[in-house]
Formats: sequence, structure tokens, C-alpha cells
Amino acid sequence: MSETIDDFKRAVALFDSVVADVPADAWGNTTPCEAWNATELVRHQCGVLDALADIARTGEVNMPQMADETDDPAARWIKTRDGLTEALDGADLSAEGQYWFGPMSFEDFVGMVQWDPLTHSWDLSQSAGIAVELPEDLCESSLARVKSLGDIPRKWKLISDEVPVPGGASGAQRYLGYLGRQP
Repeated sequence: MSETIDDFKRAVALFDSVVADVPADAWGNTTPCEAWNATELVRHQCGVLDALADIARTGEVNMPQMADETDDPAARWIKTRDGLTEALDGADLSAEGQYWFGPMSFEDFVGMVQWDPLTHSWDLSQSAGIAVELPEDLCESSLARVKSLGDIPRKWKLISDEVPVPGGASGAQRYLGYLGRQP
């Protein structure tokens, strides 16, 4: 695998570790994502990564949809995680296509999507009161990728207005602030 795919898998593993630690009574908690509680955030993440896995399997590009309602978000996540891992292991990383954010290789597309599980790891941890440390290198590479998309993420309401961070802020704090999170 490539460094891009390895980094993406690290972001997914971080999300996985947060999901595993969410207490049973925290799934209804609000998240930093205005319209979603913890269960809905996992449903969103499953929808995004299920769509990415489908692209890896078939080459057919469809926009992600919210995963079906579930009363066991952790189990739903495990299904997505396992399907994604299997799909990526067999993917043609060099396949060029018109993916969600424009024309690029599948490998570059996966790199673009990395910011979603990374960010939602933090969002879910905040919701559930779980301490999580975002890897600085993943935050820096994700920030560069998100910024490379120009105004698309804000126009599509994928991220909020930037939140100012103090001078000397860590890479994780700059990343979260850029996405509109209060680090």
C-alpha cells in the first residue's frame, strides 16, 4: 500500500478506537456537528466510507448517503470498517476518475476523504467525553488537502466558518480551527 492509503487507514483506525470507547448511554449525545447526535454522526461516517468502498469495488462513483437508522451504531460501524478494509485491499489506486471533488486518481481521492474520519474522531470524542489525540502529521496533511479544494468544502457545507486559533497553536488545533471546530 501507499503512504496515502496507510494514512487514511490510520484515520479510520482512530475513528474505530473512539467508537469502541463510546459508553452505551452516550449515543444520543449532541456532537459538534450541529444536526447530528453521536449515532447520526456514525451513520454519516458509515455512509461516506460505504460509498468510498463501493467506488473501490466497482469503479462506479455515487455520492454518499446517510447509512440506515440503527439501534447499534458500534455494530454498524464494524460492518463498514470491515467492508472498507476489504475493498481498499483490492482497489486499483491508479484508477483515474471524476470523484466527489473532481478528477484525480483513486489514491488521491482516498487521501482527500481522510479528513472525514479524522475530524469525526474528534467530534465523536467530544460528544462522548473521550480523550483523543489527533496525530499532528494527519492533521497537517488533511489540512493541506482540504485547503487545496478551495471554497468547495464551505460552499457544500462540509465544514463551517474558520475559528481563529492562537499563535503557536498545534497542527491539530490549526486543523480543527480551519474546519470550524473550537479546539
